[in-house]
Amino acid sequence: MEVVIGREVNAQLAFQIADSVIEEMREFRDSGGELSEDLSRLVEEHVGPKRRKAMDAALHEKTKFLVQRGVLTEQEREVLDRLHEYRNAAYHRDTLEPDLISDLVLAFRVLADELVGRHKPIAWTMASSDPAPIVTPQQLRDRLTEGVDVDVKAMARRFHGHAVKRVQAVKAAVATAQQLLGVDSSGKADPSLPDDDMARMLTGLSDKSKNLKSWAKQAEGLMSKTSSLTGLMIPFINLDRALSSIEPSVRRLEMILDYWEQQQINELRGK
Repeated sequence: MEVVIGREVNAQLAFQIADSVIEEMREFRDSGGELSEDLSRLVEEHVGPKRRKAMDAALHEKTKFLVQRGVLTEQEREVLDRLHEYRNAAYHRDTLEPDLISDLVLAFRVLADELVGRHKPIAWTMASSDPAPIVTPQQLRDRLTEGVDVDVKAMARRFHGHAVKRVQAVKAAVATAQQLLGVDSSGKADPSLPDDDMARMLTGLSDKSKNLKSWAKQAEGLMSKTSSLTGLMIPFINLDRALSSIEPSVRRLEMILDYWEQQQINELRGK
């Protein structure tokens, strides 16, 4: 996907006027000179060295640029950027749930296929010693997904199951946090508890109780998002971002509880 995105960026920049010429036109305009409407647009839309360097370094800068040029929609950009984050998590930190990897890879392939089909070449081969026929990008459409069953309904079921499992884990952690905080029926915690890191973590979890119904509803709603891949991915990504903000505390609480349980077992065994 990065290759496809990078190629689209390069195609958009291929015929850009040199930086030095743009700088001369900008200085001329700033000193009181008048530029035609077309030249003014070229100056304003010019992608300078600083931004090109940023685009070279980060995919989200490339996708932002392609949205501005009308190559990507905002929804496609959001999906691509998040898929890239998933890729980094799986590749560098091994933090991705294994039950979603195949669907995320498929989503990458579907979007890459769409971009390949939309590509507008900056040049065509007029003659070649290669006897193979020239293939247009439009003729390549569906090649990346050829032989692959893109079953959005099945994907929706898997994303739904994944999301429900995560919401349930957060719900269980919230209940445990409220129990440890001594939260009463009015939602207030035991005032005698110390104000330390543990209490603040538990309070942060407890405060998420107000979001649980909404998150559960969003997770259930994924089952009906079957009109398109993007239509499924956007609500999943929105829920994923919300859950990701609290899940580190969920995992930390789980580790603390495991530690306490092991300590109790060791005491019973006389260790």
